[in-house]
Amino acid sequence: MVDQSTEPHVKLALGLRSVPGGYAVLLGAGASVSAGMLSAWGVQGDLIRKIATIERDEIPDTDDGPYDWYVERFGREPAYDTLLAELAKTAAERQALLRSYFEPDETEREQGLKQPADAHRALARLVAAGYIRVIITLNFDHLIEDALREAGLRPTVIRRPSDLAGMIPLHAQRQGVVIHLHGDYLDPGSMRNTPEELAGYEEEVGKLLDQVFDEYGLIIAGWSAKYDPALVTALKRCPTRRFDTYWADPFPLSAATTELLEYRQGTYVPADADRFLCRTADAVIALSESSRANPQNIAAAIATAKRELRGDGPAINLHDTLRRETARLADHPLRTANSNVPEPDLLAEHGRRLTEWESETELLAALAAVTAYWGSDTTDRYWFADVERLATTTWVTGKDMLNQLRRAPATLLLHSAGVAAVAAERWPLVARLLTGPQARDIPRQADRPAAALLGPQTVLGFPTSAARLHQYLKPLFAGHVVANESAFTEAWERFEYLRLLVQQDSDQYGEMPHLLVSGMRGNYRPLASNWLDRELAQGNQHPLLRASFLGGDLDRVTTAQKMVDSLITQQADQIWSAGKLTTRYGPFYLDETS
Repeated sequence: MVDQSTEPHVKLALGLRSVPGGYAVLLGAGASVSAGMLSAWGVQGDLIRKIATIERDEIPDTDDGPYDWYVERFGREPAYDTLLAELAKTAAERQALLRSYFEPDETEREQGLKQPADAHRALARLVAAGYIRVIITLNFDHLIEDALREAGLRPTVIRRPSDLAGMIPLHAQRQGVVIHLHGDYLDPGSMRNTPEELAGYEEEVGKLLDQVFDEYGLIIAGWSAKYDPALVTALKRCPTRRFDTYWADPFPLSAATTELLEYRQGTYVPADADRFLCRTADAVIALSESSRANPQNIAAAIATAKRELRGDGPAINLHDTLRRETARLADHPLRTANSNVPEPDLLAEHGRRLTEWESETELLAALAAVTAYWGSDTTDRYWFADVERLATTTWVTGKDMLNQLRRAPATLLLHSAGVAAVAAERWPLVARLLTGPQARDIPRQADRPAAALLGPQTVLGFPTSAARLHQYLKPLFAGHVVANESAFTEAWERFEYLRLLVQQDSDQYGEMPHLLVSGMRGNYRPLASNWLDRELAQGNQHPLLRASFLGGDLDRVTTAQKMVDSLITQQADQIWSAGKLTTRYGPFYLDETS
């Protein structure tokens, strides 16, 4: 259980590790202060002071002085495009004037000003590692984009509401998406800062905010909420609390901001953006590094296993290592850990346990993959029975997702060995693996094929768990078991699709798969289904059926295939109807657009 005294950046790091891409970031002016940037209000005030100087007038030296003077003098609110038009005649002159506020001159560059600060570079690290995908900034500057590009990323940048049309779905923004909610200095017509401009948003912008605030946890830094009523309203109209909210500010929050944070049931972090985001990024990276075994050790173990499998005699060391690893995991404390965790700590505790299971199972998963690919019926006995052994566990009173997580080593083992067997076209092994090992279906009190109960989403606990498992296995396969990432992904798709057929045949289907899908509305199909059509052209003579996959019954296989494809079509149609599918025909991953 996560202790209540755990520091916010540690709890957030655990949440980011548990649900990569599950948090969005909201940056206010305070995030750019340490980079030497003026706030939007400060830039507008300075422009107005220049106009007052031309008018030979004086402005009171207060925050609101320039705004009040302008309204009284001209009878309208100041807007950036009109301010710039009054100060510069040509488009080039207007751009040069604005650039002076947001781009460093030679002296400023030497001083490190108007360049990405620690907060921006920390976010870039998190985006590059896949933990953050959505960044909403209220600032006109390009500091976050610059930091992302420094990290080798090519982010999608949204400057105007019209840019939202055809945008790649948020979940699929692997390079990150930066949403300039209040505009961009290179597009003066998009910049909003007056009370009238900040009082409301366009309909499509409101829908985007509703989606983000509903589906994501929030990391807020550098924003006071004082001058943005439309944004405050958007936060207040979101009734859901899927993930936590963290609000970092070095100064005590105002009463109104505190009320808003309490409405979000969030956590106040007394720190500036640089400190909080840097500590969070450091913690996430540290957890990532500590959770995985030394890659050199894994690579050495794989190389040793290959040598033994190529030898003439029995692979005794490989056998003993596999037996030892399985015994250690079967007796691991997490197999009997308390599942009765308080709701506020559940997500973080689940993430901690899942991360630990991934680390603890890595050697077994790697060696099982090597053995399934290069081995034989003899070496299959080194590990095959362990799928059933690790899938067999007890259920205790508490949270179901923590009870399910006790089977995580079995899910990792099943998929590592299964993907390897498909890659090697060892179809008899694939059939035995998918239909042989049994496990207890606890709710129904019946035994089922373990493959039907060990789906990534079912066991690991999130709709994106299949994608997480795919990412987990990829470095164990590419260059070690198969030639490259493409070969691994092809084998993954085929094994996971076959496993879904077993799941459907056992009346267990309900997963969000990590499979490439193509087609059109009402008739989407996984690419793996097309592959299976070609394979089954052999009829009952295909090695899978001859090895009794789904009883060796071709009609039974095609019935399950039609049901799975129909369910995937329904999922894709629902995503299309929700406006989250921007490509009509694909291919696309369902779990990255849902």
